Amino acid sequence: MHLTKAEIMVVDDTPEHIELLASILHDENFKVRIATNGHTALELLKQHHPDLILLDVYMPEMDGFELCKNIKNNPALGHIPIIFITASNDEESIKKGFELKAQDYVVKPFNVSELLARIHTHLKLKFQTQALQEAYQELDQFCHSVSHDLKAPLQTIGKLIEHFISDYGDNLDNEKNELIDHISKKSTEVVNMIDRLLEFSRMSKIEMNKEKVDLTQVFHKIYQELIRLQPNRNVVFHVKPLPIIDGDPILLRLLILNILSNALKFTCYQEVGKVEVSCSEETSAYIIATKDNGKGFDMTYVNQLFDVFQRLHSQEEFEGSGVGLSIIQRIVKRHGGKAWITGKINEGATLFFSIPKNNP
Repeated sequence: MHLTKAEIMVVDDTPEHIELLASILHDENFKVRIATNGHTALELLKQHHPDLILLDVYMPEMDGFELCKNIKNNPALGHIPIIFITASNDEESIKKGFELKAQDYVVKPFNVSELLARIHTHLKLKFQTQALQEAYQELDQFCHSVSHDLKAPLQTIGKLIEHFISDYGDNLDNEKNELIDHISKKSTEVVNMIDRLLEFSRMSKIEMNKEKVDLTQVFHKIYQELIRLQPNRNVVFHVKPLPIIDGDPILLRLLILNILSNALKFTCYQEVGKVEVSCSEETSAYIIATKDNGKGFDMTYVNQLFDVFQRLHSQEEFEGSGVGLSIIQRIVKRHGGKAWITGKINEGATLFFSIPKNNP
């Protein structure tokens, strides 16, 4: 959107101030909408969403701070940039304005060129953010469409292979049966990879609903679920006391599911697999460590491990999509922490993640 087509709402109870601001904005070819008090502004905002709001602080009945709070707490309006324009330049007022998520604060008497520069800057940021969000939505829709288009023929191939084996499997020699089985596994592998990629793309969009989560209980519960699927495994699993944290229970479950799935996968060739979960404390964060005695890896490649589809072992050796560590990292980041990993070839690996004690 071109800046000269932008609409700006002026909220002020002083006619002289309204006239001055309207004149300045009209000279710049902005469309101007006027509200002389907070209640009128809220009524207008039900029907019209301006691109920016110039807001006076001191008005009767509802002051600018209260109006700003109402606007920013409304999901439909919160994205609109607000610039306070007021004669008050005390530090507390300025601080309060920014705490209420206003974008800027201009003190009267103001320099016209400076005011216009600030208006143009915030409008550009708004339109660039809007364009980026639209492009992201288009890309997301495209990814889902492509994934559906890719999965459909692969799933059809899988069904055809099942029918082929059912009808002709007994007439094939071992070599041909192995070839058919290999094709079936590869098609399933690609379908699973597409699902995991979509799961990864959704990580940044899932709304966070935080509550108290007992990490000790979650680790134990998920381990029991996973080990039931591998009844012949001999694994020593130990969880030292872990904290109860504030976090999204669904995302944290997915985080721990990926951590333990990796640990069990890479210990599958050990006569006795060992997985130990522990916690250490820093001043402002908990550090959760999951140590295994599995295959390990060369630390030369550690910086590549959290990249999507990055694998240090072949699919034949260890099945997987190469997305698990990326999902772990993204979930931890959404909780305000970070994830990292250490290891040594044939001596296992330890995956760490931090969670702030005062989780933002």
